[in-house]
Amino acid sequence: MDIDVLKKCGTTVTFKNGQAICREGEAGHSMFLLLHGSVEITINSFSDNAQSLGNMSEGSFFGEMSLLENKPRSATIIASSDEAIVLEISEDSFPLLLLNAPSITFRLLLTLNNRLNAMLDRIEKEDKKFVFQYRRNPIYNTIQKLDVRSFDTVSKKDPDYAWTLLKYLSSSLEKLNQEYIHRNTPR
Repeated sequence: MDIDVLKKCGTTVTFKNGQAICREGEAGHSMFLLLHGSVEITINSFSDNAQSLGNMSEGSFFGEMSLLENKPRSATIIASSDEAIVLEISEDSFPLLLLNAPSITFRLLLTLNNRLNAMLDRIEKEDKKFVFQYRRNPIYNTIQKLDVRSFDTVSKKDPDYAWTLLKYLSSSLEKLNQEYIHRNTPR
């Protein structure tokens, strides 16, 4: 069962309100699943003041982009409830999770896909042509049509399938975040 795999792959850690779980610019050697409470996402990259990108609630994943892209953290995540309890999954355990927990891997895929679509919706207000061309990408279209059953079938035949899709979504989301910030940074 996938819950058993999660328990083997992670360690439970508790953070108090205002405590940083991970910081923008740090090397990322783990990802997190929020088990209890809420967190705030902030970035500091493009100004002297931290900008809030929103909040995440129980069941949300974060930190996975550093593992997938092997790049520094792109945001700071701060506990925003009295207590935030996370399951921290190390980079060593991440491949085990991908291979042995298809429903969790699919949820991670959906999470990244939802973030990507939210960013495309933001950019579309300013540049419909850019978003139209992006949404014509064959990998993007494959992901949009994917369901858990077909994902499970294909990923059993090809263990690299999940990794390929997750890397595509992660790198695309990073590029779109940069594009959005570039478009909305005063010059």
